[in-house]
Amino acid sequence: MTTPEQFEQKLQQQYQHDKACHVLPQRVSREIVRRASPVKRRSGMVLWRNTQLAMSCALLLLMGYLLQPADKTTPLYYQIVVTQHEHYKEVQQHRLSPQTEHTALSQQADPSAVYQQYTAAQQRSTAFHYHTGLLRQQAEQWQITVCDDLLLTIDRQLLSQINLQQHKLSDFGKQQWVEFVSNSAGQLVAIKPVSSGLYCSDS
Repeated sequence: MTTPEQFEQKLQQQYQHDKACHVLPQRVSREIVRRASPVKRRSGMVLWRNTQLAMSCALLLLMGYLLQPADKTTPLYYQIVVTQHEHYKEVQQHRLSPQTEHTALSQQADPSAVYQQYTAAQQRSTAFHYHTGLLRQQAEQWQITVCDDLLLTIDRQLLSQINLQQHKLSDFGKQQWVEFVSNSAGQLVAIKPVSSGLYCSDS
């Protein structure tokens, strides 16, 4: 009885003997090699084409990801809320808000406040208005007072978008006189420091 190793050895010897007896002619051998070469070349081209296709798809996915906005931010609208105060004739709060002024007005409970805002908006002319007032900086906002007539509050987010006439926020003192410009809608357009202030009567 033969072991598996002996059987393997006999099989290998028989293969070598048959290979030696039946030698492949040189012409047939060259023909086989010639026909095998284009197959290798074609498979390499297919591999290259598939690699290019995969890389293109990956690049398109990456570009799609990068071109998407990072977060869908809500647009901010300039909003002016006009109220009354015992020490001032008019108080205006200027801020940026994710809701329009119309939406904010419709949500107020007091109809007289809505009417006061409407009449204040109607009284503004189409020209730019230049006012001088005293600026006071606070942590969350700036306040500008024009004697006892007007108190203007401006939130920090809006300040970053107002034209400061080649000045930076840090150039303004904690308390100083400024000239501010508003357009026909009452929106602040620019603020700049001035050297002289207003004389306010005590009446």
